[in-house]
Amino acid sequence: MPFSRFLSLLVASALLCGSARALDWNEPFDGDLSDDGAAPTLVGTLTLGHNIFTGTMGSLGGTGPLDADIWNFTIDAGMSLTGINLTGYSATSGSLLNESFMAIANGGSIETSDPSLHLSNSLWGYGTDGFGNTYTDLLALLDAGPQFGGIGFDGPLPSGNYTFWIQEGTDQINYTIDFVTSAVPVPEPGSALLLGLAGLLLLRRRR
Repeated sequence: MPFSRFLSLLVASALLCGSARALDWNEPFDGDLSDDGAAPTLVGTLTLGHNIFTGTMGSLGGTGPLDADIWNFTIDAGMSLTGINLTGYSATSGSLLNESFMAIANGGSIETSDPSLHLSNSLWGYGTDGFGNTYTDLLALLDAGPQFGGIGFDGPLPSGNYTFWIQEGTDQINYTIDFVTSAVPVPEPGSALLLGLAGLLLLRRRR
């Protein structure tokens, strides 16, 4: 291969890799996330892998203005949300007893006054799960079933549009949350062929 062509391919590959940057949102740099369930911050489409959200929410001392953080995101076709991991959680007061609220809903908004309309909701934070483990796998908490009424879901979240809401009423919380997406496995041609043959055999037996 001529060196000039090799160099062109190398540059093209570098450009492609550079464009696939993670969707990260850091409130001090990207702006305050919305506290309005009817008009969440539109963060866009999650990229494959890790998408980090860092911010501050809650109410300082439980007496100041209440700051919820609500954002809307999209999971592309061929991908699923396989993790919502809490990687940072600290209270301004220094308390180790806080449990905040979180909820997720289908579509471009979330009802903040009726939890029965949520896909799921739960408490999260420094609290433990009964086995001494800190709540860090937030997707597992939501997957376990709505704590305050809701629709519920099973397993990783499939492609679609969702709105996520977090809130703390008695303290100011600094948090970092990692939304992890993975590619949905595509059946191997051999597996698909075997399934097709099995279906044909069943049809033949029924006839």
